[in-house]
Formats: sequence, C-alpha cells, structure tokens
Amino acid sequence: MVVDFSFYRRVMEFLVRYLGLGDRVLRMDVLRYDEVLNGVKALVKISDLSGNVVKYCVVRFDNALGKAEPKCVDNENQAWKTYREMY
Repeated sequence: MVVDFSFYRRVMEFLVRYLGLGDRVLRMDVLRYDEVLNGVKALVKISDLSGNVVKYCVVRFDNALGKAEPKCVDNENQAWKTYREMY
C-alpha cells in the first residue's frame, strides 16, 4: 500500500500530539487505509525505534467537518476490531 507522505506526516503529527509523545522518537506504520464517507480512516501502529509497539490507533478524518477522531489501544486485535466497526 502506498500512502502519500503528506498524509503520513499529518497523521503522525496529530497522533504524537494526541498521545503526548512529542519527546520520543517514533516510527509509524500504516496497516490499513480506506476511503469512507466524507474522508478517510487509517489503522496505524506506532513503535519506538527498537520495534516495541507503543500504541495501535484508528483515526477517521472527516473532511466535511474538518476534524479527526482517534481511538488508540494497546492490543492489535482490538485495533482491527475498532477499525472494522468504524464507519
């Protein structure tokens, strides 16, 4: 899957602020990305540089309302369930 760098950067900066992780060096992997009504949703894995998972986050960006709705969990299975349930 190819994700535009500007989208990747926007998501990463948003999640770092949302989770209060600005003092850490992190890596973000986009596991899934889909278009939805009025926007997009993405499932991302945030890890530290040693590969330890910090969080899994599902983010829905609503272009019509100009807002993002994040849901972050520690468990990958729960993250996939949340992603499937998010409209």
